[in-house]
Amino acid sequence: MSAESKSKIESLLFITQRPLKKKELANFLKVSQEEINEEIKNLIAEYAEESKGIRILDNGEEIEMTTSLQNTELIKNFLKIEINKELTPAALETLSVIAYRGPITEEEISELRGVNCSIILRHLLVKGLITEKEENSKKLYLASLDFMKNLGIKSLEELPQWEKLNRNISLSELLSRPE
Repeated sequence: MSAESKSKIESLLFITQRPLKKKELANFLKVSQEEINEEIKNLIAEYAEESKGIRILDNGEEIEMTTSLQNTELIKNFLKIEINKELTPAALETLSVIAYRGPITEEEISELRGVNCSIILRHLLVKGLITEKEENSKKLYLASLDFMKNLGIKSLEELPQWEKLNRNISLSELLSRPE
């Protein structure tokens, strides 16, 4: 495999929020399973150095990029602080879209907001305000029970203007309306 392919695998591992199936990776990059396995071995060796803060885990069928065990306490402490931080306006907007329009795909959220939302989604997942589920090989995001507990509601239908904002118009129709 080329350095470009290695870079692609590394980037996909970095941005994904779940383990990647090797078969899925080979299909997506249009390379053989053997080429994927060889490059994964190279990445594992590269990240195995003691000074690296990242590791590549491989269970035979899936791979995932994780933090090094030596930094576990550091990560726990950082995440405690992150979880308790207030949400940014962009995160609040994304959370609102998910609460009113969920379950919804990342692509639909990004299309609605006009920007890539993957980092915000990861942040909301870490805070426990949203959950994800897989349906028909699509990842869908929805408001979590913790989100509802924090708002003091028993159902999302208790949100202001739920009926009007939830599903009265299709997403494509909403996006095609003139401003």
